[in-house]
Amino acid sequence: MPVTSPILGVEIDFSSGPNFAYPLLLDDVNYGLLDINVLGDAPADVVNITSQVMKVSTRRGRNRILSNFEAGSATVVLNDPDSDFSPSNTSSPYYGKLLPLRKIRIYADVDLGSPTGVVRYYIFSGYITSYDTGFYQGVDSTATVTLQCVDGFRLLNNVSTETPPVPGCPAGQLSGSRVEALLDWADWPNSMRSIDIGESTMQADPGGNRSVLQAIQTIEQSEFGAFFMDINGRAKFFDRDTISILADSTPRTYSDDGSGYGYTNLDFAYDDQLILNDVTVTRLGGIPQTVIDQDSIDKYFYKSGQRTDILVETDQESNDQARTIIATRKNAEQRIDSMSLVLSNSDSDRIRDTITLDVYNIMNITKTMPGGSIVTREVFCQGINHDVTPNSWTTKIFTAEPIIQAFILDSSTQGLLDINALSY
Repeated sequence: MPVTSPILGVEIDFSSGPNFAYPLLLDDVNYGLLDINVLGDAPADVVNITSQVMKVSTRRGRNRILSNFEAGSATVVLNDPDSDFSPSNTSSPYYGKLLPLRKIRIYADVDLGSPTGVVRYYIFSGYITSYDTGFYQGVDSTATVTLQCVDGFRLLNNVSTETPPVPGCPAGQLSGSRVEALLDWADWPNSMRSIDIGESTMQADPGGNRSVLQAIQTIEQSEFGAFFMDINGRAKFFDRDTISILADSTPRTYSDDGSGYGYTNLDFAYDDQLILNDVTVTRLGGIPQTVIDQDSIDKYFYKSGQRTDILVETDQESNDQARTIIATRKNAEQRIDSMSLVLSNSDSDRIRDTITLDVYNIMNITKTMPGGSIVTREVFCQGINHDVTPNSWTTKIFTAEPIIQAFILDSSTQGLLDINALSY
């Protein structure tokens, strides 16, 4: 494959609404494409601002696998000598359009060589929250504008569930259907969802003045699943069965011995931060379920953790969660917390496979240690940071070992007796 560099691109869509897809307009040659455009009232108002971009930073994911996902964010610094991005400039081509929460997408164009050619990969899809103006000297002339951006978590966090229970959220409802009902309440587009069915049934929605995001994150913890915004701006919900299966998918391989894609640096850790040996999980209205591991307590003293007010229907399921956490967090393990890469002037396959990494993609990472020992870890991607200028591209991947080590028959990695365990 050719040696190349990813080419940064940024585009703003000034149309209203959360949907990133170009609206489908019947009988229109550009906006009437089935399976590409979606039903809408007007075409998107997209402007490519790549020529003005000086620097981009994106942040997505979470730092700890038992924590909720954080809102993805991006910072885009623009050269703006003519004050095009000043909302008060009546001569600006964007006058009247520079409103908060307009859509923005950041992408990389990658040349994959013949016969594929250049392919576009999005790395962030979100909404502009502010246009911050800077100046060369004092207030003499505009120099830069910094766009502060967040992903769809911001929109969901702005919608209150109000106090009564949310309609369409009865007892016995599978977790995926509950997430769908909450997204319906927030008017989140159907075309911007990818929601698993779910493995656990929920109690009736308890009501209360929460944001829709907070309500969904309660379901995320109740299912022992994952809820996040993907690189295309879609709301994604993985149930625990999907997470178990993803742990058995074909990994992207990175190494320092030539057997995989190279990296710049690994951040190793061996500490007590992730140890848990005294875990209590309590469902709403239920009896606290506490599970301990005495051997771990004898080694590391008490390391306690708790989950409260999850919405599973039985105390047994609360107990199952506690046992699952204990099984994978009772011992200290040397881990890889993050991996850094430089993608400029690199093999196009390496660029593509790194640029397209998203949450819960599995990676196999190998490091040859001083003295000749070899450390290999199979880990989930849990977060991705990109720092980009027109002439450089660096990426940092945050990682974590799978929390659910399901026993999968006939799997070479997840079908090992005495290593993998049947998950609930």
